[in-house]
Amino acid sequence: MLFSVVLTASCQSNVLWSDVCTQADVKSKVWCDMAAPLEKRVASYVSDLTVAEKAAMMENGAKPLERLHIPAYQWGSEGLHGPLQPCVCDATNTTCVCPTDFPCPSAMAAAFNDSLYFKVGQADGREGRAINNLRNHATQNVYGDGIDYWSPTINMQRDPRWGRNQEVPGEDPMLTGNYAANFVQGIQGEFGGLDSKHIQIVATCKHFVANSLENWHSFSRHNFNAKVSTHDLADYYLPPFKSCIMEGRAKGIMCSYNAVNGFPSCANPWLLNTTLRNSWRFDGYVTSDCGAIRDVCAKEPSGHGFAPDCAHGTADSVIAGCDVDCGGQYAPGIPKAIAGGLLTEADVDRSFSRLTSMQMQLGLFDSNKADQPYFNLGAKDISSPAHKQLALEAAQQAIVLLKNDKQTLPLKAGQHIALIGPHFNGTEVFMSNYHGSACLNGKPGDGKDFSCIKTPLETITTANAGGKVTGVLGCDVNSKTDGIAQAVAAAKAADVAVLVMGIDGSIEAEGRDRYNTTLPGLQIKLVTEVLKVAKSAVLILVSGGAMSLGGLKGSSPAIVEALYGGEAAAQALADVLFGAYNPSGKLAATMYPPSYVSEIPLTEMSLTAPPGRTHMYVGKH
Repeated sequence: MLFSVVLTASCQSNVLWSDVCTQADVKSKVWCDMAAPLEKRVASYVSDLTVAEKAAMMENGAKPLERLHIPAYQWGSEGLHGPLQPCVCDATNTTCVCPTDFPCPSAMAAAFNDSLYFKVGQADGREGRAINNLRNHATQNVYGDGIDYWSPTINMQRDPRWGRNQEVPGEDPMLTGNYAANFVQGIQGEFGGLDSKHIQIVATCKHFVANSLENWHSFSRHNFNAKVSTHDLADYYLPPFKSCIMEGRAKGIMCSYNAVNGFPSCANPWLLNTTLRNSWRFDGYVTSDCGAIRDVCAKEPSGHGFAPDCAHGTADSVIAGCDVDCGGQYAPGIPKAIAGGLLTEADVDRSFSRLTSMQMQLGLFDSNKADQPYFNLGAKDISSPAHKQLALEAAQQAIVLLKNDKQTLPLKAGQHIALIGPHFNGTEVFMSNYHGSACLNGKPGDGKDFSCIKTPLETITTANAGGKVTGVLGCDVNSKTDGIAQAVAAAKAADVAVLVMGIDGSIEAEGRDRYNTTLPGLQIKLVTEVLKVAKSAVLILVSGGAMSLGGLKGSSPAIVEALYGGEAAAQALADVLFGAYNPSGKLAATMYPPSYVSEIPLTEMSLTAPPGRTHMYVGKH
């Protein structure tokens, strides 16, 4: 999914769907009877709606149904490493808070800590519900307004060029599966939650399946057909999703843009019904990625050209098991498909029943919301001291010490340090993508203020008590800005040079794959020149996906991998550099040589095709 989300603040408490099942003309309906079995409530509600009404509610921005007092509902929201939500205020407008931002998944994976993944998921879900309770729901269908999170992302980090590597735990299917199961258990609240009768947040594991290409040469995620062997599907691409469902008990799955062996994922009955529902006993709902149903019927090269038109594409997707369309095809397409004999009302009811079941398990159809724990979460549950401490611990555990020759680390306080590089004064870069708002500065703003996020310059200056820290840009991430001479002079005058290098969203992002995995722009030149004059030096790599060091691996005396560490990244980095925290992280993705990108195309899905992929097969030919 690719959204431009403006996170504006809300200072009005208004519980989601607060009036549903309280109206005189509907409160006696079976679907409002909280004592009735779930299946009976669902069937009653489904039978009360027309085909057109159901179709309008099977979009991510589900339309309201005024005759039954059902508000609009937005299925799309995010909680990848903390809620993608605005800062909010309590009902009295006296306490305002912002969501906690934890390290990105590729960073957290480096901790190899299942309990950490559970705790972060739990905090994420708790804050998500609390923020939702404080948002102004007067205008619905705003992305993020619902209480299903289209998270976690659990595709495989099979190639360092994929632009979304920061969103996924790593390259190993067991690690990714463990991450998925624990994160989902935490965020949904079925284990250690506050209410055994209701789900905290619906977790939606994505993108199902074999999805790890954005835009690479003539291929895009919208038209790419992933050719995957049965062995690689069973051994590598499917296991994390199986863990998500069978161990994590996730209630949601997102089918991906790409096709798998000629079948678009969202119109693939073998994936969504045979595998997901029949084999793995999945009892939740499936949503498309945003625009994926259009891709089923869009002509090549923009889509797959799988269906002759979008009525057929809609029918194929509903029958295959995709319940929600993010993209606007279902509302017009379902009635057309039924009229054309491509779809039956029973097919629609099967999908719509799954959606209704999710909403009922969240408590949206209950009239006693004031008595339910999740609807009573508030400002005290957001960015709490415990959650901020967890964010710091997660950031610390995510740091990997790659090299430490001549006992370069830990640094001694009281020295003259030259802090050099494009991220020496960074803030938002450490928060990765899909992050929420961060800073209040007296009141909630527009979500674009990151001045409250501590920078490496600030934290290293504090840690270097009695010493001096000189911050120098040297160069920016990828352009021709050249301050190398100034950086060299600073390094020469200092006791130690700390180089904070790396990439950011301009290099790796949703919709943007990499073609090279080395430090971009003038960064290699900057590091090389500084290392020639520095008395001692530490190279810090800031990124989401793996980097290739080439000759810098041998010439840098100390190297630290600092994947996007969230709001506490800079503090964690200072703790590691000065020995307050002993780094324990391990690489969760292979660091390939620079030549790797010319040896195998990003479109090759095989793990064993020379020169091999991941720690399991690379170089074993």
